[in-house]
Amino acid sequence: MLGDRLIAAYSEAHRRYHGLAHVRFLLNEIDRRASSLGNARLVAFAAWFHDAIYDPSAKDNEDRSAGWARRDLAVMGLPATQCDAVARLILMTKSHHAGDATPDEALFLDMDFAILGADHEVYTRYASGVREEYAAVPDAAFRAGRAAFLKSVLGQSRMFRTDLYEEECGGRARENMAREIERLESGAPLI
Repeated sequence: MLGDRLIAAYSEAHRRYHGLAHVRFLLNEIDRRASSLGNARLVAFAAWFHDAIYDPSAKDNEDRSAGWARRDLAVMGLPATQCDAVARLILMTKSHHAGDATPDEALFLDMDFAILGADHEVYTRYASGVREEYAAVPDAAFRAGRAAFLKSVLGQSRMFRTDLYEEECGGRARENMAREIERLESGAPLI
């Protein structure tokens, strides 16, 4: 059964952030923002599939997750255009700020990035979870790569695509990321 396979995928032992709690968070955000979404059902499918395949050492997780979504949603009877829309949402999570986005796509991308603007304690657990997922990466390489990622996000004129998330979470996201960069660059313990 598809649901069981997705739950099993998100329950893999190496997942510390990209697991079921992340999917649950996204589904709660979809419910919270349902009145702003044109097609909450398709966005929910994207939430379930967007990290279905997650190997921290791989570069094609989104591509493979989108392929899985296309195949299984087609088997469920979703029209090809809807399967393609879900796959596009998943592929957009490769780079949250790149390219144009429909209103539903922009909201989904912001929901996926909303952890950046969470309360400090929640953000710290997220950052620790990411470090645990990349446990195989030597500390110096992780610190450099993570700091570069955070600086690239901070370099954007906006943290979020929508005014809704920018106003709600943008300032806190900047603070959280700046604090994490300081820890990364100072050599302070990460976990």
